[in-house]
Amino acid sequence: MATVDKINEEIDLEVKNFSFRYAGSETNSLKNVSLPIAKNKVTALIGPSGCGKTTLLRSLNRIHDLYHGNKYFGEIKFEGHNILEEDEDLIHLRIRIGMIFQKPTAFPMSIYDNVAYGLRLQGVKDHKTLDIKVAEALKGGALFDEVKNRLHDDADSLSGGQQQRLCIARAIAVEPEILLFDEPTSALDPISTIAIESLIKSLKDKVTIVIVTHNMQQAQRISDYTAFMYLGELIEFGKTSKIFSNPDEDLTKQYIGGKFG
Repeated sequence: MATVDKINEEIDLEVKNFSFRYAGSETNSLKNVSLPIAKNKVTALIGPSGCGKTTLLRSLNRIHDLYHGNKYFGEIKFEGHNILEEDEDLIHLRIRIGMIFQKPTAFPMSIYDNVAYGLRLQGVKDHKTLDIKVAEALKGGALFDEVKNRLHDDADSLSGGQQQRLCIARAIAVEPEILLFDEPTSALDPISTIAIESLIKSLKDKVTIVIVTHNMQQAQRISDYTAFMYLGELIEFGKTSKIFSNPDEDLTKQYIGGKFG
């Protein structure tokens, strides 16, 4: 039985008795996970490789649906609605719950067009409106000052850290309510990592953030709440300060203490 501390915050997403099974498997990769995701806070998912944290993250906007045969069980509630229902509009869902992947995924087009991509899909065509929204998104992604004079250069001309901030700008351009980060700094140098961490902390004023990280120091630095997972199960969830200083579960203590992982 997981230890899940109650939180006195507005809840943006609520995972309830959730399990997940990959296509072709006879066993569940996630087993009866329940936890709240607080609005305008950063929630970190931690645990050793293979524990299910990325599987859980990618369930929160149903990216798993891109591959046929994967199965969800239980509920993931967003604004009181279970997003696992069969008639869910997945394109709309992924606009509202965006994702930033481990490796920067800049599109093979200009910096400007990368950020404008989702806006155009939403039907924004007016050039002045696009210019304003692209600039705002790049500022929100802490990238505008570095690229304002070369917006029409190819995105692949940017460094890895800049490309990751471009992906963040592209995601926030469509004004999502939630952003999911899947180890966004694991492929970046220390300076770029600091920039991304600072950006994440500033973004929570506008969006709710869930981040998967192998780096426990990173989780301590940037998150408000932490969920520790092991072998597909949620072991403990609570305020980050408590999880790292005084966890309730022995398994959490062992992981935090570096006994395994």
